[in-house]
Amino acid sequence: MNIDILKNYGVKVDESLEFWGDMNSYNENLKEFYESLDEKIKNLEYFKDTNDFENYGILAHSTKSEAKYLGFMDDAEEFLKHEMAGKENNGEFIQNNFANLKKTFDKIKELLSKYFEGYQENKKTLLIADDSNIMLNFIEKNIGNEYEVVKASNGKEAIEKLNDNIYAVMLDLNMPSMNGFEVLDYMKEKELFDKIPVVIITGDDTEETIKKAFTYPILDVLNKPFKEENIKRILVSINSFYEKN
Repeated sequence: MNIDILKNYGVKVDESLEFWGDMNSYNENLKEFYESLDEKIKNLEYFKDTNDFENYGILAHSTKSEAKYLGFMDDAEEFLKHEMAGKENNGEFIQNNFANLKKTFDKIKELLSKYFEGYQENKKTLLIADDSNIMLNFIEKNIGNEYEVVKASNGKEAIEKLNDNIYAVMLDLNMPSMNGFEVLDYMKEKELFDKIPVVIITGDDTEETIKKAFTYPILDVLNKPFKEENIKRILVSINSFYEKN
């Protein structure tokens, strides 16, 4: 994503980052805003046509606030005019200026379409291998929008899905067809541990199993059941792996 696309339009990205803290948080919220635009203009038009100026003003207000948080200061001024018109039951202003409001929405949509072009491909890909769909879905739900998930239900499938685009592997040990240790043997044979960090996820926390797991150059072990904060900690470790290498 090219941040200059936003800045050249006049978006105050640097000022917004003082609020959001980092680009990942900013982009996540910007994407949510982008994906909500069609619904917002649809509802505004409905409130206009039904003379529901109170709700028109409320929606214009929330749109204005979101635009300001994301650095769209000039567009926020346009939304403010419609917010005030709604509060004042000024149907004449709303009717006469609604076309301009739609143009503002269209300009933002066009801009963000260009900005987010290829966004999905830029996500880091995690390969998660586990024979439990519940566990796969739990991890996917809690890893955040920065990552794309590739799922495997056994070791054989995990090996088939290993490629240069895999950012990290989260690997269960007890799986059918081919277990996690066999996947670790494959990765050792192919000398993949220097390129791809591996985290073991297992319900077998016996001393023998954990010791055997650490005979391979894995990053860490997550014992089941684990919580969202454990996943977040592991993601930090994975990112640190790349910073050190």
